[in-house]
Amino acid sequence: MLKPDHLVIYLSGRCNLSCPCCYAAGVSRRTISRAALFAALGAFAAARPAAPRFTILGGEPLLCRDLAYAALARIEELFGPGAPVQLFTNGLLLKKGEAQKLLKRGVKLTVSFGPAGPGVPGRARTGAANIPRALRKRVSAAVVATPAGAGELAAAVLCLLGLGFGRVAWSPDITAAWDGAALARLRASSKALLLEYLVRLRSGRGLWELANGYEAIAAASGGARPGPCRNLTLAPDGYFYPCDKMLSGPAAMLRPFRAGADGKGREKFFRLAARGGISSSQSACPAAPWAAARFRPAGGPVPAGQAAAGKIAARWLKAAAEAGLSSPVFRRLHGVI
Repeated sequence: MLKPDHLVIYLSGRCNLSCPCCYAAGVSRRTISRAALFAALGAFAAARPAAPRFTILGGEPLLCRDLAYAALARIEELFGPGAPVQLFTNGLLLKKGEAQKLLKRGVKLTVSFGPAGPGVPGRARTGAANIPRALRKRVSAAVVATPAGAGELAAAVLCLLGLGFGRVAWSPDITAAWDGAALARLRASSKALLLEYLVRLRSGRGLWELANGYEAIAAASGGARPGPCRNLTLAPDGYFYPCDKMLSGPAAMLRPFRAGADGKGREKFFRLAARGGISSSQSACPAAPWAAARFRPAGGPVPAGQAAAGKIAARWLKAAAEAGLSSPVFRRLHGVI
């Protein structure tokens, strides 16, 4: 099994919102101690990951702002100032000038706007208010397609683009059941979004960066294809786990799946998934809905329709990437030489 090179850091399960589609909603409300955070980062550095990268999230990481900045500083000390770091936030707690400060130090800022639907315009305007419009083209926006709001996915993405975001990502809700009607809505809305993308490709204007499309772009360009998951998750309890989607589980359920900073022990999680017919991948990972369901307090099967919803999302990215490679604007946006 490949050694992990992406550390996903959950500072805390606390959040100032309660989005129903959030798979992290059941994560421990505790906050990791600074000592445990620094010890874990040191252990990850000692494991010598190849090309390490980091994602910092919560809950809402800005609820423990000092700890978030301590994590950034420690990552720079251990891995160098160029180590890629992404920070997820709902944007509501950003202070004046904070977005610019984070971007200046090289942090990739992603603002999550929750479920697509009629509430997106209001949530988006509120969440974007703390980010100057001139900076939004450098910020990623993310939205979740839920079964109820799937038909409004395209409208939600266009709303975010209208607010000036230059990078947009969407994904299906991995916590919900998708029936035939909901899948039809998702399929139609993703098709409408693809048509919009193709129009912009042809004109060369108004194109947005596929914030979650790099594996699809690599595959479409004949580069390295997505392989097994190489993520490692640091939980608020100070221990490493194979998958962040499992963190809603109670401590007794999670304890047997603790892993080392070098990834040793992850194989137990993947063997369990394999017995259920689940294999991991970097892109649209089918283990995500499985882990979110398997490790919740009550346990249970994967909600119906998850595989189909994941395939719709993967097809959207594949089609956008394949079409985009013929566009100089697309190639420049995504750093494709």
